[in-house]
Amino acid sequence: MAFTSLHMTLGLLGGASDRKVAPLRAAIKGWYLTDSKLVRRGPVCTRVTSANSGPSWPSRWEDDHGNCVLMTEFHALVHLADELYARFEQKGRPSDLSLVVVHYRSALALASSDPTLSNDVRSKLLSNLANILSVRFQRCGDVADLTQSIECHVAALELRPPGHPARASTLASYATALLLRYGQLGVEEDIEFAIEHLQAALEILPPTGPSRLMSLINYASALFSRFQYTEDISDLDMAISHYHGILNTCPLENKATACYNLANALLSRFKICHEAVDLDSSIEYSYVALHAMKEGHPDHPWIITGLATGLIRRFQLRGGAADLGPAITNFQLALDLRPPGNPTRFSALSDIADALVMRYNHSEELVDLQLAIDHYREALRLLPPKHKSEPILLDNLGNALFLRQIRLGDLKDLDEAIEKHRLALDLCAGDSIRVVLMLEALANYHDVRFKRKENPADLHSAIHYFNEALLLAPADHPHYVPILNSIALCLGTRFQAYGELADLNRAISCCREVLELLSLGHQGRALTLHTLAEALLQRFEETGNEFDIQQAYLHCCTSLSMRISSVAERASSEILCARIIRARFLPWNDAKDLEPVFQHLRSAKDSCTADDPLLPEVYAELSTAYFLRYILTRRPSELKQALGHHQSSLALAEGASSPAFRASMQWARDAEMYSHSSMVDAYRTAVRLLDRLVLETRWPDIRQSLVERNAARLAGDAASGALMFQQPAEAIGILEYARGLLWAQLVRVMTALDDLRAMGEPGVGLASELERLNAELGASTSTAPKKSRPLLKAKDAVIDQIRRKQGFKDFLAQPEFSQLQKAASEGPIIITTTGQRSCDALIVWRAGPPVHVPLPDISLADISLMASKFEDLTKTTGQVPCSKTREYQLAELLSDLWNQVVHPIVQQLIPHTPRGSRLWWCPTGPHRTSEPPLSHIYVCSYTSTLSALAQNRTSATQLPVRRTPLTSSISGFLKSKKSKQSLLHPDTPSSSRSALATVVAIGHPDSEGTNDQLDFVRNCIPPTVPFKAIEGEEVSRVTVSNSLKESSWVHFACPVVHDSSQPFRSAFEMWDGSLTVYDIARIRPSVDFAFVSTCRIVKRDSDSVHESMSLPACLQYTGFRSVIGPLWTVDAEVTRRVVSCFYEKARSAGTIHQLDAATALNEALKAIEETVPLSQRIAFVHVGV
Repeated sequence: MAFTSLHMTLGLLGGASDRKVAPLRAAIKGWYLTDSKLVRRGPVCTRVTSANSGPSWPSRWEDDHGNCVLMTEFHALVHLADELYARFEQKGRPSDLSLVVVHYRSALALASSDPTLSNDVRSKLLSNLANILSVRFQRCGDVADLTQSIECHVAALELRPPGHPARASTLASYATALLLRYGQLGVEEDIEFAIEHLQAALEILPPTGPSRLMSLINYASALFSRFQYTEDISDLDMAISHYHGILNTCPLENKATACYNLANALLSRFKICHEAVDLDSSIEYSYVALHAMKEGHPDHPWIITGLATGLIRRFQLRGGAADLGPAITNFQLALDLRPPGNPTRFSALSDIADALVMRYNHSEELVDLQLAIDHYREALRLLPPKHKSEPILLDNLGNALFLRQIRLGDLKDLDEAIEKHRLALDLCAGDSIRVVLMLEALANYHDVRFKRKENPADLHSAIHYFNEALLLAPADHPHYVPILNSIALCLGTRFQAYGELADLNRAISCCREVLELLSLGHQGRALTLHTLAEALLQRFEETGNEFDIQQAYLHCCTSLSMRISSVAERASSEILCARIIRARFLPWNDAKDLEPVFQHLRSAKDSCTADDPLLPEVYAELSTAYFLRYILTRRPSELKQALGHHQSSLALAEGASSPAFRASMQWARDAEMYSHSSMVDAYRTAVRLLDRLVLETRWPDIRQSLVERNAARLAGDAASGALMFQQPAEAIGILEYARGLLWAQLVRVMTALDDLRAMGEPGVGLASELERLNAELGASTSTAPKKSRPLLKAKDAVIDQIRRKQGFKDFLAQPEFSQLQKAASEGPIIITTTGQRSCDALIVWRAGPPVHVPLPDISLADISLMASKFEDLTKTTGQVPCSKTREYQLAELLSDLWNQVVHPIVQQLIPHTPRGSRLWWCPTGPHRTSEPPLSHIYVCSYTSTLSALAQNRTSATQLPVRRTPLTSSISGFLKSKKSKQSLLHPDTPSSSRSALATVVAIGHPDSEGTNDQLDFVRNCIPPTVPFKAIEGEEVSRVTVSNSLKESSWVHFACPVVHDSSQPFRSAFEMWDGSLTVYDIARIRPSVDFAFVSTCRIVKRDSDSVHESMSLPACLQYTGFRSVIGPLWTVDAEVTRRVVSCFYEKARSAGTIHQLDAATALNEALKAIEETVPLSQRIAFVHVGV
């Protein structure tokens, strides 16, 4: 078979015009010819004459001696190469193709050795070798073959100057090779040179004939390829024009390929110009190509795929289901034509999977989605490594998994969808258009998972990926506005979780940018206006800016007027309008001004079904509105309506208490504004609902933010309100309940369920059952509130069982004053409280009602200012010597506090409490030096909460007395047993503890650090008291944790870092890391007494400088019964003197016991008051029993 029978569509026509060349002028000597079946040595005398076996070559060449042997050797090489290529075309054996290359190269070497050889012979051999190398590249994919092919074409072209009859074919073949390399490597210069050479070839070639036809096909294809690279539509238009011309002139055998090329180009133009005529024509030409194509043609799968793609596009354009079925049928046929082992099968799997997903979205047949996911997975499995389609397939698989998650609710699908999108994103960094879509999808998936799991990490990730998408998307990107809207919504959600005003400000900015981009009549404005109005309302509630509330009302009304078709959307806007109008209501307004609020809420209620998730919020807002109108009109019917709707809101919101909590808080604020007695009940309900919200919130940092933003303010305002109506016991109960929530989160980041689990298997079962019911309630109230009623009954039953457990009587309830009063069994407790209305003190006695001590000379603003000054005067203590000026200013500040806070309290104490008695402050009690200091009147201690102090006393009475006399009788005491429990499972405290007051001193973890303080402590305590020093590498997390579970008396001399803004992160520095307060809380220590000698503050602000959040108070709350430590950093020498004096006083009675610690510290501080600066001396406090 002649070499010119190479595939026409590739334009491999080199050698077709080279059938006659000049005689060879050089001798060819000594060549070995190797075939798979025959090895010939020496001269080959066979003469090649067959015209059908390839290009004709000269029959002989004779030198001066008449030698013609080497001439036939050259003919044999060429003839054998032609025959081997013919066999390759017939059988497809790669070895034949490789031998063709070998033989042509051998012939070229022989021909090149003779300088008299014709350039036509050399150029013919170069062209044939170049074309064969191109064929092998397409077969094997070795770019080296393609590179050599191009080099041969260049060499051949130099031998065929302008005017040469074969120059056109060489230009065409050279251009074809460049097109191949462009398709492989994407080098822009290749496509430009290819087009240039094809244009030159077309200028030379005659107007008709197969050579021109194939060059024109390649030229049109080159233009189309350049369009795909540059997106210059002029190239696409020109290519389509040439394809049309080719179709009118091509022979019948090429019609299928011509129609397919034209259909493909028209489909590409439709994707840009969206002209339906192009799409219809593309489908028409695809059908023509399909019918013209012979069975078994290698292009058959591609034509079927092109037709199916056109049908899919027309379905997307017109929504006609008649196109969707045939499209999937054709995709399946294309897949069948690519059986397992076909290198392009992955592409067919991807195509049919895309179509199945579309049909699922159209008909919601789950089988389509399942099959699509299977096809995507199989396509990824078959995909060659590092293939450019991998990110697209991963992206599509992730989308399909997300759809299945929506249908079936399986979070595993959502997790995998996020994983696939992240992988796709990593592989698709260069394609900015697709990256924007991937980032947006990934952000949406994280947002959905946050709503399902409430993991704040998902919310942060969603905002991050939305921001990344926004950075890459230009303002005219079709997804730019949806991304901005999504950012605003996510930021609003994060503001509700954490209260960061910066999030709210940016959400408002995003909404305003969207409104600038959307035209006035655009329906998408309704959602943005609603989001903006809600954000402005929230900012007004935070800052009180009247402009925000006015703008919120205007935007909400506009949004409501646009939301005509959607009932659910209208209900949401009606509720928001009611909230905004109520927020605008002022105390001097008339009751009739509330009528628009009721109108909006009635409309919202009428729009809600019995199972509508908005219904609890409607009832909550109706409750607030009715109560506000009752306060103005004093009609009992209004109050009855308010109470009824409030109960309805609570009944429907048990699984999600946010609307009811917000309504209770609003009720309390309104009642306080009008001095109504229902304020106390409203605050009590708000604290209880806050407790439920904390219990229902699974993630610690959201729980912490929820409590930090509400508990402290709620505690102070509720206590002030109760005191206003002469209910001091109620004030103490609410205050303790709210502050207990604050402590549980700030120090332990745990809930009451963690305590319940610590009781063993029954507690674990009850905790898990309550969490399960909470989760089901959350799901049911968001979809069908009626279904939640059986769950509510089951939840109440579980709560009753929990309350019957020891220590859980007040679970999800306000503690009774009679229980809290037990904390004052050893001395009075003074509770100081601050609120917007007043500042007060409460004295809790061992028996009888509490005493209310008003503090009229000080306000919340005064206390905030004093706290700021106090921080400034103490924050550098321990780093530089205290100046006299600072000491004087500190004394003046404490003098003011004495006059305004301490003195009125002491006047109430003196008649009932003898001098020298112990008393406890909750949370704080400053003193002064210009009058007899408080330490000279009473022995003062502090406590984090009354419940913690009561628990300290209860635990102490349940253990053997640990008073150790200074005698040799210590051998009769029980020996401590080392717990085998590891640090990783520290939930159960050691069951065997020593009755002997063993002192454990924990030194510096650095072996090179000084541990002189340990020796000093050893010398200070009686020699008969057991002592254990832990220092150097022994200061590890496990060793110290075990000591805290086993020891009764612990002295910390190791470095301590206290973060007052997040106390649970405060940590003792160990040799192998940090032992945080949270870790210690998990250990559940039973230490009678601890002395913390040093403390370094790493973060302080005016909101967190509070003795109740000091490190000693934190340790007391985690289980230490008695703690002494500094509130801020003090000098090392001062620490040594305080430690020395304390231990001297502690052993002066002949015993060492934690109950003597407060007295010993009091005496020690009095002993050094003349020599130690005030700012350093008052740093040491005692907390606990």
